[in-house]
Amino acid sequence: MQKFSYHTHTNFSDGKNSAEEMIQQAVELGWKELGISDHLIVHKNIADSFSWYSWKKEPKIFHFDFNSIYDSFARHIEDVRKIADRYDIKVRIGAEVDFFTYSGWLDEFLKFKDVIDLDYYISGNHFLFVDDECNNIIDIKDAAHLDIKEQTNCIKRHFKTLEEAAKSKLFSFIAHIDYIRKIPICSRFDFLEEKNALVKVFAENNAVTEISTKGLRKADDFYPNKDIIKQLMENNIKLVISDDAHRIAELGYNFSDAEKVFTDNNYANRWFFSSKNK
Repeated sequence: MQKFSYHTHTNFSDGKNSAEEMIQQAVELGWKELGISDHLIVHKNIADSFSWYSWKKEPKIFHFDFNSIYDSFARHIEDVRKIADRYDIKVRIGAEVDFFTYSGWLDEFLKFKDVIDLDYYISGNHFLFVDDECNNIIDIKDAAHLDIKEQTNCIKRHFKTLEEAAKSKLFSFIAHIDYIRKIPICSRFDFLEEKNALVKVFAENNAVTEISTKGLRKADDFYPNKDIIKQLMENNIKLVISDDAHRIAELGYNFSDAEKVFTDNNYANRWFFSSKNK
């Protein structure tokens, strides 16, 4: 069974435990490797969002520019590496990035990436917007604020954004690709065209995605659900198991269920970290 996770969070962002507590738990589980991927959310107009009232309660997660977070991320990296040196486990430090498409965002991200000493990046999008300039972004959980047409347009654009993240080849893997199924409208419309297009882009770009057991904790199936997993496997997409752990009790959560998906489908195209994947 997979004995590592690269999609985890500490109290540096929205996790409930410290990096040391997460590392200690991984050691107790018998893991030899752990990736810590706290959130990296930067949007120049984030305070203009409908969702800002709730987001500003956690100001350390949401940021207006990359320059403002360099120092805190650098200290975070240094602190985690010092802690990791005391334990018999390989700890990699990454970030979960919300991918935006407005003018200048990618250039700023690339500059940040060049100067910060992170081991890897994953992309996990949590927000809705309609156009390339990402105006009026809102949290997926606030989608009910929009009418049906607006929700539909936002969801279609969401899949396009995931495609852009995959095409960029900047990320070790793309996280929870059907996270938007939390929106009630997704139970009425299947968005098959958008999902099919996303899988095609993954195949064309050798992109990697995760089977996240967070879906078993929070919803009715893995992220993504079994239908999409089957389609990913039919297209020979490389997969990795994740827990999206925000507390120590969630590390390795129901990994045995995810392993069963691999064995039941006789599927072996799995991703793991190596320097060439950085």
